Amino acid sequence: MKPQTRRSGLLIRELPNELLVYDREHHRAHCLNRTAALVFRHADGSRSLAELARVPGADAEVVTLALEQLAAAGLLEAAAPGTDAASCAGLSRRDVARRVGLAAAILLPAVVSIVAPTPAEAAATCVTNCAGKPPGTPCTSFGANPCTETCASSSAGSCTDGGGA
Repeated sequence: MKPQTRRSGLLIRELPNELLVYDREHHRAHCLNRTAALVFRHADGSRSLAELARVPGADAEVVTLALEQLAAAGLLEAAAPGTDAASCAGLSRRDVARRVGLAAAILLPAVVSIVAPTPAEAAATCVTNCAGKPPGTPCTSFGANPCTETCASSSAGSCTDGGGA
């Protein structure tokens, strides 16, 4: 089987030295470093693991690790050979770093994921950090719905209901 990255439901943006992939279905943002982005771009369903390993800057272990991370992030169409637990046999970034050498460790793939709020959640969000603000200061709001909370005290980390903007 030839690994294939998902393309539907994703927003993909090129950034300097990384690729940002936003999954609109699961509201997750994934930041792929240069190596993971290279595998993401080339895993189009037309190349086998061995063919992906021939891409400049990659080898079989690095590609396998990248595919494992992409699969864990939900960015592959289906589990590709070499990305399941049996075939990886405990393969980790540390194991691969030992095999490829410390100088090449910076080239190891990395996929960092965060959960992003839905538009409705973001619109209803108040920033509740009141550190250094005088009591009664309105909390900051984002979106169309203003916060109705104010800072309780300058040392409090949260707002209290019932006043402000």
